[in-house]
Amino acid sequence: MKKTLIIIITSLAFFMLGGLIIAWSTYQKEDVEKHIAHIKSFTDENFEVEVVEASRRHPVLVDFYADWCFPCRLLDPILEEVAKDMKGRATIGKLNTDKNLIARKFGVNRIPAVFIIRDGEIKNSFYGVVPKETIVKALKEYGS
Repeated sequence: MKKTLIIIITSLAFFMLGGLIIAWSTYQKEDVEKHIAHIKSFTDENFEVEVVEASRRHPVLVDFYADWCFPCRLLDPILEEVAKDMKGRATIGKLNTDKNLIARKFGVNRIPAVFIIRDGEIKNSFYGVVPKETIVKALKEYGS
């Protein structure tokens, strides 16, 4: 009887914790979307024009991310600062790997993955949360 009660209480605790995490994640997603004004949203449909063709004029940074990825969220304010600093000299954007298949073409198997694309080619890549200075230096190296 005690074992059954422990299992029931533990299960309820996990379900409540899961519900809280989902609710918090939904709230945070809405909050984050409000603050990412300078960052473009890339999709399978606009990737050719917004990334490949734009990379012929200036470097394009693509952040491969997912909504559920905590390190991806940590990278958001850094990318926002980079986007403000590089306005007009580089394009900064995000591509959701859960909703777009183009990530497979690039072999993205862990996130966050940050690729710098210039002249239609990947020139540099970073995985995980990267300092602003590292990103800015790489963008400047490729012509921003």
